[in-house]
Amino acid sequence: MKNKRSGFTLIELMVAMMIAAIGILAISWILVLNQTSWRETSARLKLQRDAYYALLKIEHLLREASSAGEPRVSILDKGSALEIGQGKFFIDEGNNLIFQVGESNPELVIEGDSGTKFNVSRDEGVVKITLNLARGKLKDVITTSVMPRN
Repeated sequence: MKNKRSGFTLIELMVAMMIAAIGILAISWILVLNQTSWRETSARLKLQRDAYYALLKIEHLLREASSAGEPRVSILDKGSALEIGQGKFFIDEGNNLIFQVGESNPELVIEGDSGTKFNVSRDEGVVKITLNLARGKLKDVITTSVMPRN
């Protein structure tokens, strides 16, 4: 007489559980990698956006000053500060870029880590602005040139 039992053996259940566990681990690993990649990409995008915003603000004020008849653009402190017109300053202060109008409270334009540098130079009437922005392991260099009209 044969003993007929339906169902799975213990070995079959253990093998099925191991295969399911490996599948769940693989999916979890993919999700963790995607999240890490998204965070890094988001941080890099924020870094580039902040640097672009800072240079856009500087360019706007330079063009505004030159079209309003304020031709004076002064480079101070060996290129680490820029004065536009009468009393509008962009200053490399430590690891931050500060904007200040006259004696008012300074406005933080961009916040960086060590390695953040703001440099301005002038060549034949063209103002060249270079911003090296660093945050943690991320670094970005943006350069622009503006020619004041006056």
